[in-house]
Amino acid sequence: MGFKPEKIMQFLRNNLSDKPAIIGISSGIDSALVLMLISKAIEKEKVHAYFIPDSGTPGSDYEDIAKLEKSSGIQIQTIHMDNVYNSMVDLLPKGRNMDYGNLKSRIRMSILYFQANVHGGLVIGTTNLSEFLTGYFTKFGDGACDLEPIINLTKSEVWNMAEIMGVPESIIMKPPSAGLWEGQRDEDELGLSYREIDNAVSEFRKNGRFPDTPAGEKIRELYNRSDHKRRLPLALED
Repeated sequence: MGFKPEKIMQFLRNNLSDKPAIIGISSGIDSALVLMLISKAIEKEKVHAYFIPDSGTPGSDYEDIAKLEKSSGIQIQTIHMDNVYNSMVDLLPKGRNMDYGNLKSRIRMSILYFQANVHGGLVIGTTNLSEFLTGYFTKFGDGACDLEPIINLTKSEVWNMAEIMGVPESIIMKPPSAGLWEGQRDEDELGLSYREIDNAVSEFRKNGRFPDTPAGEKIRELYNRSDHKRRLPLALED
């Protein structure tokens, strides 16, 4: 692992510059790890963490949030999003699971940026390298943030660091899921295991190219298709 916890914590301290940290907590491993890192990087009273569930959020997520509060020493405020989400769905045409999932992600980020305005803070992202390169994040949703502390870690490295940082075991062991609809699982949606993805991503990180394997070709396709997510909007040049 090229990035140690201490280096990430120093990155957070340097770039927050005494501003509060605003973070959305999903009860998944990525946001849990980032919260643990922030809790040790800056004063706890400067960390504002928010759990933003909807009616489909399972009860086990609430239990994991309680465990994470205890492990991190950070109070996690719950803001239910159903009223806002349902009002927007009523205004919009019928969509797919992905469309509704992206809508939820963008509503959550709107709430986080409102809190950032209120507290004069910066929004902390939770995207890892495996998600970033495959485009497995919502543009202007969980991809919208001011700092990305774990964007250089593969999912496997996130799991390893989560153990080091004391993330609750129930969070570490749960199947990766964005939780955007019932039964959603990252690996099912991506069509690859994180082990396959991380092997290809590690090759890309080392040599600047994905391996010539079926998994590598699939990830190359995902990488190319999601290129627009990783760059600023195009603008007319002089």
